[in-house]
Amino acid sequence: MDSEGIPDKSLRSADAPVFSDESEESISLLDILLVLTRRRRIIGRVLGLSLAIGLTLAIFSPTKYTATAKVIRESAGDKVSGLSGLAALRGFGINIGGGASGLTEENYPEILRSRELLLPVVNSPFYFNDLDTSMSLVAYQTRHPGLPKILIKSLRAVTIDLPGNILRWIRGVDSVATVPEDVSGIVGLTWDEYESIKFLNSIFSVNVDRSSGMMTISTTTKDALLSAQIISTLIHNLRLRVQDLYTEKSRENVEFIGARFEEAGVDLEETEGNLARFLDANQNPQTARLMVEVERLQRQVTIKTELYRELQTQLMQSEIELQHKQPVITVVEAPVPPLERSAPKRKLIVVMSLMLGLFAGVGLAYIGQFINNLGGDKSQEQSLEEIKATLDSSRWLGKLISLFLSKPASL
Repeated sequence: MDSEGIPDKSLRSADAPVFSDESEESISLLDILLVLTRRRRIIGRVLGLSLAIGLTLAIFSPTKYTATAKVIRESAGDKVSGLSGLAALRGFGINIGGGASGLTEENYPEILRSRELLLPVVNSPFYFNDLDTSMSLVAYQTRHPGLPKILIKSLRAVTIDLPGNILRWIRGVDSVATVPEDVSGIVGLTWDEYESIKFLNSIFSVNVDRSSGMMTISTTTKDALLSAQIISTLIHNLRLRVQDLYTEKSRENVEFIGARFEEAGVDLEETEGNLARFLDANQNPQTARLMVEVERLQRQVTIKTELYRELQTQLMQSEIELQHKQPVITVVEAPVPPLERSAPKRKLIVVMSLMLGLFAGVGLAYIGQFINNLGGDKSQEQSLEEIKATLDSSRWLGKLISLFLSKPASL
C-alpha cells in the first residue's frame, strides 16, 4: 500500500464494492470531455474550414428563380351526337368507326414530358436578358461560349467527362442520325435538339394533386423572365398536343365522311344525268319496258339523294362535334416572373456547413484519440486532472477566440 492509502486491486476482498453503472457513465463522460478538450483546436479548425466553404458556396453560387403556374385539367366529354344518323349510315352499308379515346387527366404529366411536346418548345423563341435578344433554346445552348466557359468545358472534358467522352466516341452516339426522305412518320432529332430537350426536362417539374386535380408546373432558371416564358410555352403546347390526341378520332371521322360526301355528290350528279338523258331520248314513254326503266332511274336518284342529304347532315354534325370535343385546360394561376430568388438559400447553407463541420471535427477528434489510445490508457483520476488543468489555464472566451488561431496541441 502506497502513501496515499490506495489499496492495490489484488489485495481487495471478495466483498469489496465494484463500480456501478453510474461510475461507468461518469467514466464515459470524462472520456468525452477529455477528447473534446484535447482536440479542441482540431475541431475548431475543421469547423472554420467548413464554415469558409459554406460561405464561399453561399456567396458565389449562381442565383436562380423559380416560376410556377397552376392549371386544372378537364377531359373532353365522351358524348357522341347524331347516333341515329350514324345508324342510318350503317343502314346504307357505310361504317365510319367509333370508340372513345383512352386518354385521361392522369396522362398529362407524361404528355408534358414527351418528346413530341418538348421538341417545338426548344425550337420556340425566348427572350434572354443576358444576351438582350430572342432565340430558341437550341440556339442558346449551342451559342459560342465565352473564354471562361471554354476553359471550364475543356478541363471537364479531360477530367470528369473523360470516360463518358471515350464511350461516346467508341459508340458513335454523337453522330446525327438522318432519316431518309422515303421513310414517313419518323421525325429525326439533331444532337443539339436532343441535348436541349434533356436540359429542358431538368429545369422544370410537375406536381399533381390527386384530390383536386390541380397540376402545378415549376421552372427554375437563372433568369426570372425566362422561367415564366418557358412555363407559358409549355402550357400552350400542352393544349395543342392534348387537343390533337383527343380529337384524332373525330378528325378521322370528319375526313372520312367528307370523302364519302364528295363521292355521293358525284354519284348523285351522274344518276340524275342518266335519268335526264333517258327522258330526253324517250319523251312520253308508253311501253311497259320504258316505264320500268324510268322508275328504276328515279329510284336510284331518290336513294342517292337520301344518302347525299344524310352524309351532308353527318358532316355538319361531325364538324360541330370536332369543335366541341376539346379538352379544357384552365389556367388558375398564370406564370409571372418571380421577384425573389429560390436559390441559393444562404442561411441554410451556412447552418448546414456549421453542423457538418462540427460533426466532422468531433469525428476526427475521436479518430485521433482512438489511434493514440492504442498504446495505452490513462486512469480516471489522470483524465479528470487534465480536464481541470485545461479549464483553469485560461478563460472560456479566450479559449473560444484562440480556436482558429492557435497551433494544434501536442499529444
